[in-house]
Amino acid sequence: MKNFVRLSIMSSMDRHTAIHKLSTAINQSGGWICDHTLLSNVAATINFEIDDLTAYKKLLSKLKEGLLCPDVDLEKIVSENTAIQGQLTVTFIHDDPDLKQHVPAFG
Repeated sequence: MKNFVRLSIMSSMDRHTAIHKLSTAINQSGGWICDHTLLSNVAATINFEIDDLTAYKKLLSKLKEGLLCPDVDLEKIVSENTAIQGQLTVTFIHDDPDLKQHVPAFG
């Protein structure tokens, strides 16, 4: 059985820098990114998998080094030796306008 974790981060860091730090932290911890969703310049969601609890703790350490500190409860991890699926959501705090693009009507 796989464990599933959800991490939520709010950051005033530039979104390109934050996403780069997140993907680097996941890769350096032995994990891999399965999917991602970018919600304009407001938020990003990264789905990832990581091998075990030790690698997950390494990921959390890497995130803290990069000044991205999620609220985490390690007690929810069921087994130390099973893979962990995760969803990391970052909300960007800024005063920039939305990147919404005008789409003309069809027909």
